[in-house]
Amino acid sequence: MKNVVLVARDVAPSLCFERLVPVLQECGFKTELIIGKGKPLPPTITDHKIVLAASQANLVLLGMSSSLELAGPEIAAGMAAQAAGVPYGFYGDVRRCWARARPGAWFDGLAENAAFYFGVTEEDADATRDIFPKARLVGTGNPLREEMAFPRFTREEVRSKLGITPEEKLVLAPGGKFAAEQMASWVVLIEALVRLTAEGQRFQLVLTTHPGDRVPYAVDAATQKDMRLYEELVSSSPVSTVLFSGRKEGDEDIQYIFSSNPAPGNSNPIRVVGKDVLKSSDLVPGADIIVEFSSSLGIEGAFQTVPVISLGFETLFRKIEQTSGTRSLEAVEDGLSELVVADVVKLADTIKRLLTPEGFAPMKTRQQEICPKPTEHGAALRKMADTIERMLEQH
Repeated sequence: MKNVVLVARDVAPSLCFERLVPVLQECGFKTELIIGKGKPLPPTITDHKIVLAASQANLVLLGMSSSLELAGPEIAAGMAAQAAGVPYGFYGDVRRCWARARPGAWFDGLAENAAFYFGVTEEDADATRDIFPKARLVGTGNPLREEMAFPRFTREEVRSKLGITPEEKLVLAPGGKFAAEQMASWVVLIEALVRLTAEGQRFQLVLTTHPGDRVPYAVDAATQKDMRLYEELVSSSPVSTVLFSGRKEGDEDIQYIFSSNPAPGNSNPIRVVGKDVLKSSDLVPGADIIVEFSSSLGIEGAFQTVPVISLGFETLFRKIEQTSGTRSLEAVEDGLSELVVADVVKLADTIKRLLTPEGFAPMKTRQQEICPKPTEHGAALRKMADTIERMLEQH
């Protein structure tokens, strides 16, 4: 039985590979899944184990994590596969993800001998010919994006779970990996909503932290107590605000909700919920607008025709340029989102306009053109599995 080893550290490729494993197993392959979901790998998954698994595999599929530090497991597996003559390749979960293998980038040493590359579109895959000269280039699509068109809950169910009244506009603000800019983004957003609240509009702001953000786990070195920086922000917010976040409780990672306005009769601002009950992506159908920066929830909003604003800062643009070779955001380029750069007044005006049918109409049209609902659920995974099967038949 041929063995496929899948290695990823970042959240998106990890979740994709989780979904791909049962499809590969249905094809008759043995699989070994090594993923971090945005967190460090378990101590039991050592570099030696990764190298051994990759060198003994029949094919290795690698994610493309977003920094040299995070990509360590993928690089180790790729180098081992390359040395052992095992065919290996990459899955790029976003457009231009392949730039992480351009000359001087962290996957550069693996690019020349890669056997395949899975891109989010055929055009994106074809653009990698100079990066992966020996690879089979396949536009498989992104299975997670495919799922975005099929939310678990309706708008009414989401708003009911959060206690959102019909008069309130739900503003969803997903967080990113960069904590300093994230805090600044949320402060700018809160200030913009304060301006709109003064005009008589009512809002419920929901903040969600990125799985790779370690701020929720930060501990004061002197007192050994949780610093709870985001809770401090929520507590002082003049706008009704809820924080969805991860936290460490004993040896267990939990998801919790911290609210600046707990439900009536509940004096405790914190509720613990499982991700099987409510995940960040579950909130999208209930949102009236999403304010983000290069977040998958922005793309998810496009699939569900929710207005999206990309709130940027110069430091964020520099960081994405380092990882992708461009300062452009896919959602903004495609007209799925509107860019606002660190300006409270402009952000308030843009929110106000996009919350009107006529203001949202041009963006809504682009969203429906670029992100139509897929006719087949699971097509992207099937295309990945078919390509892997054909490659293994040739080796």
